[in-house]
This record gives sequence, C-alpha cells and structure tokens, in this order.
Amino acid sequence: PGPTKRKDPDDKIPPHPHTAPPHPTMSSAPPSYTLHVPPGNFRAFKILIAAEYCGVDIVTTAEFDPDAVKSQSPSGRAPALSCPDGTVLFDSGSIAKFVGKIRCDAGLMGRSLGESAAVDAWVDYVANELEVPCSVLIYPVIGSAPFHKAAHEAATEDLKSALKVLDE
Repeated sequence: PGPTKRKDPDDKIPPHPHTAPPHPTMSSAPPSYTLHVPPGNFRAFKILIAAEYCGVDIVTTAEFDPDAVKSQSPSGRAPALSCPDGTVLFDSGSIAKFVGKIRCDAGLMGRSLGESAAVDAWVDYVANELEVPCSVLIYPVIGSAPFHKAAHEAATEDLKSALKVLDE
C-alpha cells in the first residue's frame, strides 16, 4: 500500500511505520516505572518532563540507594529506570527517549524518521554542548568538584556559544 494521504488539514497525522507502536499495556492501567536518582539530580529532569508530556507514570525512589543502582545499572550510575518487565535502563538521554517512545501518539519523539532524527540531534546537542559546561559551572557551587578558574572561564564561553545556537 502507498502512503496515506491526509484529506483534512485537521486530521491527526498517522504514526510513521518506523516509529514504535504504543506500549502494549497502555490500553489498560499503565505500568509504573521507577526512576532511581538522587533528589534534585538535573539529569532526571528531561526524563520526568518527557513522562509528563507523554502521560507515563514514573515514580522516583523515596530514598536513593547508590548501591542498588550500582548493582542494577550497567554503568553503575544514576539515573536508572526500572521497567515493569524487569529491564533496567541507564543514561538520562536514552531513558528520556524511551519514555517518549512509550506513547508515540504523543509525538514527542517525532512523527517521521526525519523528525525523530531531529529530536535525537537536539537531545545529543543538549547533552554535549549544554550539560557539560553547565556541569563544570555548577559542580563547584554544590561542592561536587573543586573550582578551577581556567575551566570555569572555558565553560562559560562554551555555554555562551551553545546558547547562541539556540537563539538563532
């Protein structure tokens, strides 16, 4: 069969054949996913925002247990997502993309291969061009790393350059 033609501009765009179908259990009570992350961890925000947009139920652990994450996650680092089927996912960007694909009808991950690639590109851009210099700037403030003036100055310039791209 050929491509589906839209008759009315207000018709919902059908999902692209290469996007993931809605999660099979979404027709009944949605499953609950558990996010293992320390309180206030900025890497969790993109996951929780994706969950909110897609209507996916994600709970965070009441008390963060780093030893549990080390035993569950291949990287040994948080965040880690425990899925209802027992799978444990790691890496905040990968988890956020996974959450966006649970409900492909929400369109968060794009409705075509091109849109999906654009989403991937911007998620990777943020991870590499924004999160890295932000970490260099924030970690000394919260006591997670020592302050180094040269690193601070370089991170400030890198962040300005990255934000300029977003402004254009």
